[in-house]
This record gives sequence, C-alpha cells and structure tokens, in this order.
Amino acid sequence: MNDSDSLFLKALKKEILDVPPIWYMRQAGRYMPEYRNVRKNFKNFLDMCKNPEVCCELALQPINAFQLDAAILFSDILTIPDALGLGVNFVEGKGPVFQNPIKSSSDINNLKTFDPNDLNYVYEAVSNIKNSLPEDIPLIGFCGSPWTLAAYSIEGRSSKDFKKTTEFIKSNKDETHFFLSRLTDACFLYLRKQVLAGADVIQIFDSWANLLESDDLKDFSMQYIESLILALKQDPVTSKTPIILFSRDPKCDTETLINTSADCISLYWNMQNFNINAASGRVAIQGNLNPKFLLESRDIIKQETYKIL
Repeated sequence: MNDSDSLFLKALKKEILDVPPIWYMRQAGRYMPEYRNVRKNFKNFLDMCKNPEVCCELALQPINAFQLDAAILFSDILTIPDALGLGVNFVEGKGPVFQNPIKSSSDINNLKTFDPNDLNYVYEAVSNIKNSLPEDIPLIGFCGSPWTLAAYSIEGRSSKDFKKTTEFIKSNKDETHFFLSRLTDACFLYLRKQVLAGADVIQIFDSWANLLESDDLKDFSMQYIESLILALKQDPVTSKTPIILFSRDPKCDTETLINTSADCISLYWNMQNFNINAASGRVAIQGNLNPKFLLESRDIIKQETYKIL
C-alpha cells in the first residue's frame, strides 16, 4: 500500500499530523448488533475464528460503520497454543479452557513442533480482509506475546491471579525459558505468514504483563518480545512492517518500553505516569483513553480525548 495515503502508517513513522488516526483495540465485538448476529451462530468462539469468510465480515463491520483509519484482523491470540495441540475451547461464562494445559516439564518437551501452515485459516482471513478494504485503510495483524501465550497454556484458562503459572515458573525456570523460546519462534513464523498474506502492521499483545514484577517482567516477557521484534526486523519479508507493542499494566518504567525495538507503544488506560516527553521522537504512542469515559456525555468524552491530544 502507498504509505502517503494512510494517516495510520504516517503516525507509526512518527510524522506530525494535523489529525491523528483513529482505531480501537477491539473494533469488532459485542457492542455491535451486526457482530452479535454472527456470533450467535457459533457455540465455540474459536470455531468462528477458523472461518475466514466470517472473520473478514467481522473485521469489516466497524470499518463500514465508522470513520476509522485502520482495520484489525479478526482472530484470537490463542491460535498458536491451539496449533501446538493444547486444545483451546471457549466455554460460555468461563472464556478459554485448555484441554491439554502444560502441567510439567515433560509436557513442554513433548509438545508438537509448531507448523505455521496449521494456521492457514488465519492467513486466508488476512488475505480476504486486505482484498476487501479500501486502498487507504491498512490492516493490522497480531499475536499474543510469548509470555502471555505461556501463561494461558500453563494455567489452562483465564484467571485473576494465574497462581498455577506463577508457581510453575518458579519451580521450572529453565523449562519455562525453553517454552518461551519455542513460543517466540512460533510467533515469528506466524506473523511472517500474516505479512505475506497482506498485513501492513503487526501488533504484539502482552495481555498478562501485569502478572510479573519488574525483574520477572524483563526476564520472562520483555526479553522474548525484543527477540521476536528483532527477528521480524531482520527478516526481508517483515523488515519494513511497523510493529506495535501493547503491554497491559506493566510493572516497569517508561524506558523499559521505549527501549524495545517496537515502532509504537500502545498504552494501557491507567498508565498515567508514562513519560511522553521521554518517548517523543523515539516511538509513536497510541492511547490511552479510559474506556469508562465512553459511557459519559459527549462533552466529557471530548474533554478527556483532548487531554490525550
């Protein structure tokens, strides 16, 4: 795509714009009646994600409804664990539940080798969406961070405290690092195929960064995110693809985030202490409007948005 036509891609290059691009982290979802009409036809959420035609339809719904500057692949971050044979299902009222979670070091050693072709349904969705978008609307592909994928895979489901995961990594540190290395390699192959299929931008979601204290965050998460980003930057297929990093409520300072090789840092809504001045000119910044303000009056929404701008 021609970068000169896209506000979003210009912003990722840290260009100064009169009008900032607009996109939402969860553009397609339950707030849209059109989405709910499709969702009711699938018992398991992941089954819906495995239907490229449906994923294309859902990704385009917010683009057709609003004046947005980027589209986002409709998928789920748990496609990689599912492809590794961990058996991911989405249970009503519980969220993701793993049939074969990681319970021991032998489970890690016995994991099947990741084959990116097992996720061809994702790349087909990427291609369908890209071919259906206006030329000036870029497409964001994504994956979960290695740590976030490991946390889900060990815990076996979503959790408030991920107690099984935190106990496992303390007792099996070497095995955990081996698992994280394998997940990093899988994420690279997965994202590379997304770009080949048509993704213009990549986002890495470290959705469970908040589980780790500062030192553990660097040890179990940030170093693997950086390895993934560098691998993408060094590969000829993905070297020019902008990369966005979202770290949810991380226990780290501004420098830890902006010292990664990501092109853009997507801020969690409560990161009020993020040093914008330190980041200026080094990375692009996305966020961080508190979602609760979207339930307020139009005047308050404008007021809080202008504070960010």
